[in-house]
Amino acid sequence: MEMVRWMLAHRCQEVAGIGIDYREVDRPPELFEAAYALARQGGLRTTAHAGEFGMPRTNVRTALDLLKVDRIDHGYTVVDAPEFAAECAARGVPFTVVPTNSYYLRTLPPDRWALDHPIRRMPGLGLRIHPNTDDPTLHHVTPTGAWLMMVRDFGFGIDDLRGFMRNGLDAARIADGQRAQWQGEWAAEFDALRARHLPDSLSTET
Repeated sequence: MEMVRWMLAHRCQEVAGIGIDYREVDRPPELFEAAYALARQGGLRTTAHAGEFGMPRTNVRTALDLLKVDRIDHGYTVVDAPEFAAECAARGVPFTVVPTNSYYLRTLPPDRWALDHPIRRMPGLGLRIHPNTDDPTLHHVTPTGAWLMMVRDFGFGIDDLRGFMRNGLDAARIADGQRAQWQGEWAAEFDALRARHLPDSLSTET
């Protein structure tokens, strides 16, 4: 609460909103209800790490329905509840995902890691995902590396990547005019690069 009050008293254009992360195991989302309510009242955007570290999907619902976040970071355990995943898809909830998330690297066998990682299943459930690095030094990945892993390790195709790009722009905390401009410019650049570098046989979703 003190942090949110300080942010609202000293508004800065570069700070779009607030989030919670990392200690989801023993600091569940509901502990931050009052702080999130104050942030929303002050016009700040909100996000939360939820459904990470194998924590239950109920944390994702709490973040959405109690904290009323506009984005979920990680959220992997929603794949364990197809009905809830369908609800998230219908609500258009954006999920930022990290291929090198440490929990699954630690808990899944190396020969099954890329096959059993929840990221692989999320788009098939209609979930809007956007690959990112979260904390690059902690997760040992760059933006380019994260997107490479989506293809190399998880089997997504070029059309999937185009959709992930659009998801990121739709969820970005930017003015609508800037969003529309970038959606047009980035899609055109993406399609031009695809036409230049990939044969037609590789330009369809795999």
